Amino acid sequence: MEQIKDFNPSLPDTKQVIPTKEGGNGQIHVPGRYQNVIWQNRSRVPDNFEIALVAALEEIFDRGTEELGQIIAQLNERRLFDRSGDVWTEKTFCHFLKVNGF
Repeated sequence: MEQIKDFNPSLPDTKQVIPTKEGGNGQIHVPGRYQNVIWQNRSRVPDNFEIALVAALEEIFDRGTEELGQIIAQLNERRLFDRSGDVWTEKTFCHFLKVNGF
């Protein structure tokens, strides 16, 4: 049996902001040869930026912060800026989430 990877190499390389209306057969798994594993819908392992962002968001949510403006302010206070090194805005943060599927 093949070792389970922590990402799905069968996923397409592109990220669509608007999901397709067709079914995902062949996208999430290879028909007839799949295991239902937690990482089945990611096409690669998260990078350090994504891991740091998720960890910061978990801490922010644990503190009870729920408003988008407050979340962004706390990310910027932590100096956890976007991939370009620019401060987050509501627009850039929402766009990042749409494109990256978080």
